[in-house]
Parts: sequence; structure tokens; C-alpha cells
Amino acid sequence: LFRSGGGLICAMGIIMALYERTKSGQGQVIDTSMVEGAAYVGSFLWKSQNIGLWNRPRGENLLDSGAPFYETYKTLDGKFMAVGALEPQFYKELIKGLDLDSDKLPSQMSFSDWDEMKKIFENTFSKKTQAEWCKIFDGTDACVMPVVPLDDVSEHPHNKDRGSFFKNDMEEISPRPAPVFSRTPATPSTRRDPLIGEHTEEILLEYGFRSEE
Repeated sequence: LFRSGGGLICAMGIIMALYERTKSGQGQVIDTSMVEGAAYVGSFLWKSQNIGLWNRPRGENLLDSGAPFYETYKTLDGKFMAVGALEPQFYKELIKGLDLDSDKLPSQMSFSDWDEMKKIFENTFSKKTQAEWCKIFDGTDACVMPVVPLDDVSEHPHNKDRGSFFKNDMEEISPRPAPVFSRTPATPSTRRDPLIGEHTEEILLEYGFRSEE
């Protein structure tokens, strides 16, 4: 939250000020703070306390693994599937993919039944491998995805199809710049990352220092 609350909110403020300038013709000072930005980004946590979604102890709320439909589950082969089926239409697809009878399950938002539901989901996911679950949920709106090791992320079919990663001239993998513009897309450098101190002398000379200094 502090990273997004600081840098992201600052960048967003600059964009908003530039847009406002097109109407007023005036500039202004942007006062941005990591603490205030983090608090603002976390507005959902403050508001949701009043509607019963984030007023329980840690680990028992909607988005901190308390909900059975927002959790990770171990598969038959020791791997994991991530579930984030918050909205009713996504939850319906989750239950369908798990081949469970919704009429025999408690209501999705029945907080008191979440522990029981989680046990049912855990037992169900443990009966198939990650690959089998991927085959079941691929192409659906169930919001169920495999937890992929970092070394395999760039080879995931979705990322390969999107070209989400690229290799530099040292065969090192890096994410492609995002977002992607249709007319002026970024062209990432394929040169290797510089070594620490590699360009120190070159930069100092550019700033007027002499070699002997």
C-alpha cells in the first residue's frame, strides 16, 4: 500500500493537475504523502468495516483468507489453485467447476458457515491435480487460476500469447512495459542490466568532473 499510496498517487495527481490545467490554464502544487496515499488506497478497508466485510479478527474477513471463495487450495499433486470468486456470477461458475450442488451448500455470504465451506472446498480441490483443475476452469469466469512458480510465469500460455515477458541479450527475462499503447507502444531495451558502478566514471565526466578527481 505504501508503494502505490506514494508513487502511484503522486503520478495520478500529476496527471490530474495537467488535465485541470487544460481548463484553467493555471498550474498548482501537488501535496502528496505516502501515509495519506496508503490510507486513501485502503478506503475499502475503512468503509467495509461498517457493512460487516472487514470487522472480524485477522484471517476471518472477506479478503484475508477468511472467505472460502477467496483462498488458495492444495491440489492432489501438491500444487495450488488460487480462487477469487467474489461476485455471485463468478461464485456460481466456481461451484459448477467443483461439481458441487449449490442447494446443499450454505449461502455464499453466510459468514458463520465459511469454515465448513472451506473444508468442503479443500477436500474437493485435493482430489484432482493442478493440471486437471486448469483444464476444468480454463475459459470460464470462475476466477480460478493456478499458482505458478516464478520461473514458469513467463511460459504460462496467457503470458506467452500476450507477449507479457521478453528476454534481453543475456537471456534474462523481464516483464514487458505496461500498459500497452496501441499507437505508441514502448520499445524495451534488450541490453543487459548495467553492473553496479559500470557507468560511474562516464556519468561523472558528463557532469564536469576530471578523470583524476
